[in-house]
Amino acid sequence: MRKPLSMGAIAFAMLISSAAVAIAVDSESIQTRHLQLVQIPGDPPVSTKRTVNLNEEDRHTIREIVLKDKKVEKAPESIKVAIGEAVPPGVHLQPVPEDVTRKIQQLKNHTFFVKGDEVVIVEPKDNTVAEIIK
Repeated sequence: MRKPLSMGAIAFAMLISSAAVAIAVDSESIQTRHLQLVQIPGDPPVSTKRTVNLNEEDRHTIREIVLKDKKVEKAPESIKVAIGEAVPPGVHLQPVPEDVTRKIQQLKNHTFFVKGDEVVIVEPKDNTVAEIIK
């Protein structure tokens, strides 16, 4: 014979299901809302849209080629970067290696820098962060 669920068990189940729904909220809308909260009124909106479209294989290729190159100059880990923001002053930008651009044509004119174990792809038109590959 089954025991009926206690009120505590029912409340716990409801809490877990509502948490699962909250986690399922689209992360881009959360990121956009966060930007709305931290921007000063009157400031132009910051774009969080990626200007390059990389799949997981592309990301792996970039990490493998760029992070294994011992000659790649690294930017200070203390700098802050976010997609759509301008590259911080003093960061040395490098052209994307030919080994990468042969496989990922869309990065042919882009530049990049490395911050810690992240490869930051930079949009050549306006010197903004196009993608951060972790």
